[in-house]
Amino acid sequence: MDGPIFGLCAVLTSLTAAICLRCAYERRHKSTYRVSRRAHLSASVACFLGSLLAIPTVADAVDRFASSNEVSSLAADVAAVIFSASLQIMIIDWEYSKAQRAGIALRIVFVCVVAGLLVWQFRRADTVHHDLSTAYARSDDVRIYLLTYLGAAAAAGAEVSLRSARLARAVWRQGRPAATGLVVASAGATFGVLYALSRGGYLIAYEQGHAWPLRLENAISPVLAGLCIGCVAVGLTMTTISSNISPRSVGSKV
Repeated sequence: MDGPIFGLCAVLTSLTAAICLRCAYERRHKSTYRVSRRAHLSASVACFLGSLLAIPTVADAVDRFASSNEVSSLAADVAAVIFSASLQIMIIDWEYSKAQRAGIALRIVFVCVVAGLLVWQFRRADTVHHDLSTAYARSDDVRIYLLTYLGAAAAAGAEVSLRSARLARAVWRQGRPAATGLVVASAGATFGVLYALSRGGYLIAYEQGHAWPLRLENAISPVLAGLCIGCVAVGLTMTTISSNISPRSVGSKV
């Protein structure tokens, strides 16, 4: 199930990345929203790489090439953290009338800390005998690694969802296509939070001895992840290409 879902996500995010790159090139001389354009491009590329590495056949090929089991999972998870942080920076730049340097710097530091923790925990985990998945929830190192990643994803997804919904309400009268895109992106971020809660909840329930069937978890999580990626990619691309959005003009209202 992972292959078709993340394969479709990889195709979709490659298209949105191309659209994002074209928009950034056409507006390269404009000083407004420069930070958000770069953040959107970073998010699109990171999401494409993460989706690609989540395809089992691609992941196996990368692991064989690197001669290291589960290095593809580490790369995909770091890409997902970069994707989430880029979305946070993008929404912040849209929302406020002045550049929020402190908020942006804080999120850059956060993604660096989380990525560093994931690398450190990856090196500690026994990836020769255990995969970095809920199938090996019995391993303490695997649980800690996954909960670190999922906790960061849930926090970022919640912020993006709330900020996108609030910004959509503020710009609804100015541009319906842009506001609709923000609503779709907010829904996608909510799916991302549900994905993190589903996998994280399984890990915690397993530790307490009350986990639900792993087959159910393996069926739900990829669907939630796919909905997250698809909605966020499409929603933010709709907002970016819309010519009617002027979120900074309403920044004081949101």
